[in-house]
Amino acid sequence: MNKTPGVLAILKSLLWDVGLSLGAYFVAHWLGASDYVALLCGSVAALARVLWVAARTRTFDVFAAVMLGVFLVGLGLSFLTGSAKFLLVKESFGTGLAGLAFVVSCFVGRPLIYHAALRMQEGDPARAAEFDQRWRDQPGFRRTFRVMSATWGVGLLFDAIVRIPLVLSLATSTAVTVSTVLFVTTMVLLSLWTVRYARRAQARAARLSAAA
Repeated sequence: MNKTPGVLAILKSLLWDVGLSLGAYFVAHWLGASDYVALLCGSVAALARVLWVAARTRTFDVFAAVMLGVFLVGLGLSFLTGSAKFLLVKESFGTGLAGLAFVVSCFVGRPLIYHAALRMQEGDPARAAEFDQRWRDQPGFRRTFRVMSATWGVGLLFDAIVRIPLVLSLATSTAVTVSTVLFVTTMVLLSLWTVRYARRAQARAARLSAAA
């Protein structure tokens, strides 16, 4: 059989991996937490995700580990002093580093989204082996995951880059709200695109399989 993991299942895993730590960070900020506390919340959420997946699957979770690294870097930067504007600009570092990790993973090893999809095969060694073989044997299969990872990377990088001039041009209180809205909008748009693109890729693969 030539199955791929369910689109919604992959998306759900992806949103947990990326959105949990970033969401904890922005919600803490929105509730009035300090920059350090917000970064700590994001780090704890990412660490909890790593430990939970490790306990459930007995495997190392690449996605959550990347996000944990991002927020640990942020914690280190939080000890730097600066103006309120500097602290707000620093919020873009997390999404920027995450986006960069997505892009780099397209050229080094296997794309990050591939790892999220592979996790959907847990508990079924035969499906996992088939999935791995498809990665090795089918260029179109590899391209699908590279395109998705690259798109998420570019989207998160765009979010990070756009936030900087907005923060510098707006009042601090307004900038905090705008930053959160921009992040949520970016995540929603990326999620909708992922569902549409993955379904089209699955339909295309099904047509090719039927014609073979």
